[in-house]
Amino acid sequence: MSATQRVLVIGGSGRTGQLVIDELLARGHEVTALVRNPGALEARAGFKTVTGTPLKKEDVRSAFTTSNPEVVVVTLSAPRAADSPFAAVVSPPRLMADSNANVVAVMKDFNTHKIVIMQAFGVAESWPNLHWVMRLLMKKSNMIYQYDDHNLVTKEVKASGETYVFVRPTRLEPGETKVYKEWANDGKGVPMMGACTRAAAAKLMVDAVENRTWDNTAPVITS
Repeated sequence: MSATQRVLVIGGSGRTGQLVIDELLARGHEVTALVRNPGALEARAGFKTVTGTPLKKEDVRSAFTTSNPEVVVVTLSAPRAADSPFAAVVSPPRLMADSNANVVAVMKDFNTHKIVIMQAFGVAESWPNLHWVMRLLMKKSNMIYQYDDHNLVTKEVKASGETYVFVRPTRLEPGETKVYKEWANDGKGVPMMGACTRAAAAKLMVDAVENRTWDNTAPVITS
């Protein structure tokens, strides 16, 4: 196990975010989560919550003041009107871009130099490697708005100069397996129906917290 680190999680009340918190705590890290509803998360040793939203810089600053994090993990996803990935997005169009912009701005004030962000296969450089059927589906559905937001995050976080890891799992699905397969060349060769468990994505994100293997890269994974 690596040395204990102080980790701030943004988006910790989501399905993957909760798994990230579980994995961090299981490995002995000190975890703080910035969430709108702290009551939705179980109180545990080594875990604190701060009430707020990453869309407000003052809330982000409050979370940093509480935790003084060494690493930030972001697992935000755009809320939808229903569980279907094709349902209408009910969040601001720059939810992730603005949230991450607030985080990296405050990171500089606190000398926090690393951020690990969950995205998706097909974002930025990996788009050409997404199967053409899936690219067409994205373009013709509400899902493209979330990809546009992720693309803005990629551009703006890279420009910040902070050390980043963009974790890009294929289609997320439930499951307990934590074994992941990393695909080189921005996901070249990933099958059309490639999938990744949320547990595997959470494991890679915590692995990226603990070591520098993926610094300034964007691993594409299946499980």
